Amino acid sequence: MALLDRIRKEWFIIGIVLVISFAKLEPSVGVRGGPLKPEITVTYFAVSAIFFNSGLSLKTELFQSSGWECP
Repeated sequence: MALLDRIRKEWFIIGIVLVISFAKLEPSVGVRGGPLKPEITVTYFAVSAIFFNSGLSLKTELFQSSGWECP
């Protein structure tokens, strides 16, 4: 049970190591013109997701103090 708890605690680092390992084993997936189409996904989708995630983390108190009302 301790191993399962450790995996749950360190899930992000484990995920990063797995993704980097997969990229090392199969680099053709992420090349320009490959199946992931990095020229499109990185340019538009990844940047949009980062800004969307940042917007979700804004505190609503900032809007309320500026006179803007949240529904």
